[in-house]
Parts: sequence; C-alpha cells; structure tokens
Amino acid sequence: MRGRLALKWAVMRSHPGSEVGGYAYVGWDHAWTTWLHHHEGGRLCVDNAVHDSKVGNYAPSRRARRSISRNVLRHSFYGGLTPGPRAAMNEPPRGQLELLGLDECLHRAEAAGATPAERRRLQGRYIAAHSIMSAVPDADELAFLHSGLCQTYLPHARLPSNQAVWTRSSGRFSLIVQPGLIDDRPHLVRGRQPTPEEQEAMFVGVPYGARARLILIYLQTEGVRGAEVQLGESLSAWIRALGLTVTGGRNGSITGIREQALRIARCRFTLDWTGPRGTRGVRDIQIVRGLDVAATDGSNAVWPRVVYLDPEFQAHLAEHAVPLDRRAIAHLAGNSLSLDLYALFAYRLPRLSAPGLHLSWQMLQEQLGSQGSAKEIARRIRDALPDVLAVYPEARVAVTRHGLMLRASAPSVPRETRVQGFRMLQGGR
Repeated sequence: MRGRLALKWAVMRSHPGSEVGGYAYVGWDHAWTTWLHHHEGGRLCVDNAVHDSKVGNYAPSRRARRSISRNVLRHSFYGGLTPGPRAAMNEPPRGQLELLGLDECLHRAEAAGATPAERRRLQGRYIAAHSIMSAVPDADELAFLHSGLCQTYLPHARLPSNQAVWTRSSGRFSLIVQPGLIDDRPHLVRGRQPTPEEQEAMFVGVPYGARARLILIYLQTEGVRGAEVQLGESLSAWIRALGLTVTGGRNGSITGIREQALRIARCRFTLDWTGPRGTRGVRDIQIVRGLDVAATDGSNAVWPRVVYLDPEFQAHLAEHAVPLDRRAIAHLAGNSLSLDLYALFAYRLPRLSAPGLHLSWQMLQEQLGSQGSAKEIARRIRDALPDVLAVYPEARVAVTRHGLMLRASAPSVPRETRVQGFRMLQGGR
C-alpha cells in the first residue's frame, strides 16, 4: 500500500438479533474497526473488524465518537443505524465495510441471500468493493474508453433487424452506428440482386451487449498509446484477456466473441460533437482493421495476433481517453447496463460542480442502450446501481423519483496516477 496512512481506532458494540424493521443498533464498546485513509490516492482502506470481548473496557473519547459518527453518517444510507441482512441487499457496500469489516459483511450477505446465486452476488459485491477501497489501481489495472462512448452507448440486446442503424445522443454529442455487410452467398448467385431475405442476411448487424463493450474497452486500452493492438496467441488467450471464461457451444463465449468482433470490425461509427464552431468528431469510420479475421470460424483460419485502430480514431482517442478501473470492469462484465453506468459516472462525476446534475429517466433512455420504456430503464437502473456503486465507492449518486441525481465526486481512478512515465488527464476532454 502506497502513501501515508492515517489510522483511527473506533470501538463499537453490535447487538446480535436486535434488528428492528430491518435495522440493527450499533453501540460503542465491544468491537474494533480500523479506518485507514489513503491520502495520495483518496481511498478509504478497510481492515476487517475484530470482535473481541477482552477490549470491552476501552471507551473512546467524546471527540472520537463524534468523528466516527460523522464518518458513518456520511457513507451510510441509514445514518448511525446499520441495515440488517435483508435491508443490506441494496445498501452501497462502502459504509458497511467501514463499519463492520469484510468478514462480517460476507456473513450478513450469506444470511441475506434467498438463493445461492443471490448470496454469491451479494458476497461478490462486498469483495469487489473491499478490493477497490483497499488500494489504488496499478498500471496493469487501468483501462481506457473514448469519452464519447462514456456518454452514449451500444444497444443492450440484438436489434430486430440486422439492417437497423443505431443512434444515441447526450446533449451536443451524438453516436451513429451503421451495420456492415458481408456477401457470403455462393459465387454463382452473387451477380444477381439479393432477395429481401438474402439482403437481411448480408448485413452483420450493430454490436450489442456486454461482450461488445468488453471488446471495445480492450481495443481502446491497448490502442491508447498507438494504433497497434496485440490480441495474443489465440482466440482462447484473447477471450481470457477480456476477463471471460472460454466456453464453447451456441451460447458460449467463443461464439459470442466471434459474433461481436465481426460486428465491430464491419460497422461504421460516427462520433459527433456540435459546438459554437460547428460539428466536430470522427465520421463513418471502421475503428479497427483486421478484427474480422479473428471472427472467422474455421480450423484453417489464420489467427491475427495484431490488429490496428483506425489512425483518425486512435488520434482522437489519445486526446479523449477516460481512465477506468479494470477491477470494476471485471466485476460488472456480465451486465451491459452496469458497464454503461460505470463509464457514465467515471466520465461525468469528476467534471461536475455544485449543485450537480439531474438526469431524468427519459434523458438516460436517450443515452443508454435500452430499447424499452423510461419506466423499464428506471427499474433496471435501480437493480444495477448497487453493483456499480460497489466498484465506484466515491460516486455520489442518488435515485430520485424522476431520475438520478449526480454530484461532484472524486474520480474512479486517482487524478495523478502515472503510467509508463506520463500522467493521465482525468476524464478526457
């Protein structure tokens, strides 16, 4: 752990079984909690609470109690009351980890989960939050994404037609994705005009879902310093580098990655920003060259160990790259909406000033990749938000009746993190 550490010891007592309405009362004279503040990285690092009856005679001063209470109130939705097991399911992990420690939080998650899958999700949330709160990311744990793709997003699900064009906007910025074409009909019939069914099959469609996002994050992370992007020795090695498990079959990761790689390689992106001097950005570009070979299904296909970002896009990316934490991406990798929200917060929150920004459900629907109603996107965001806030503990985000209230927050990646001799610009431009 780097940087200076300021240590505060707090002694608290928890009354097992004293939950009222889903909350548990916390007293002052039984358990030790360690508060470690990482000054340079701006991280609050949490050690496990140690429950030991031998320290019951210790009592902190009145000043210490007030200091600890302020810390608890600042980071807990429930103020001085810690939620019981069921209430903790939607509680951001930060306050609970600071108050109870990792072991107790994992124990409560075990009690709160109604099913094994739910228990794994809750425990994974605490483990991810604990990892991120305990240390700043090193160079190998950094990822990058174009600031335009942190404001507008690909669809979450396959579009009804492969010929459909995808558009999203956020203020003065807009994203247009046009699907690419491949004519794989038999050579004898390629000279005639395709039927409507053949034409639909010729379009590869717009990329969608979590796997497409992971591919784009990988390409931009590797390509932020130069156009050349290393894919590794094989498709399996690349899938593991994306943070996924290699699985076969119709719904396995091999089939899914090949499909999304082909869609990304063939489609054309337009990222436009309209300002006082007109519209700027990149238009009608294929952001990567050679990736369609990686999508080829066949034992005779030659694996492309290297692909190349479009020079115009790479130059634009170098000026507008937003740093992300790979540990956060790994935790959210299975949910495209969670990845979108994390990218949105990582870009927006460090750039806000008082009093903040309110995004209505309708505005979020126009940015995010959801094709449903505003009511549906509101429900999905509420479900995804606890996992997103777990991996971005500094995020100051609140759900309102009509949308999300965003307030200025410390960045997801510390502002002066250095990577191979250069300093990152937080949030891009």
